[in-house]
Amino acid sequence: MAGPVVVNPSTPTRPRPHFGTATASDVPAFLGIMQLLHQEPNSAAFSRLLSGRLQQDDYIPLAHLFEEISTLAVHGLISEDLLFDAFAFDLYWEQFSEHIQRLRSETGNAKLCENFETAANAAREYRELRPPKR
Repeated sequence: MAGPVVVNPSTPTRPRPHFGTATASDVPAFLGIMQLLHQEPNSAAFSRLLSGRLQQDDYIPLAHLFEEISTLAVHGLISEDLLFDAFAFDLYWEQFSEHIQRLRSETGNAKLCENFETAANAAREYRELRPPKR
């Protein structure tokens, strides 16, 4: 006989950020991410993102790059604590979500950038739980 239901499967659960989990083993992946973002062909678009001057051609390459980086976090291959402390995935998602939603609809690919969206939700929780350092 089955026991009581402990988890309601109809309630979606969101991955929670793991705090204080960064280790020396995260450094190579983190440095690789920084290189990707701060060297061309990505650095100009990333700079425009940070300064609020995104151009139409910036969205797809950056969204794809954030999807790849987010996949590492979603699968626990890089510390979310380190990633979300350095990058504002939640704020980036806010700038990209309308474009990605439109592309999902146009292409019929509901999974487009789903890891980016998942990481953005976790990054939002991280930001809410951690006050600014200053």
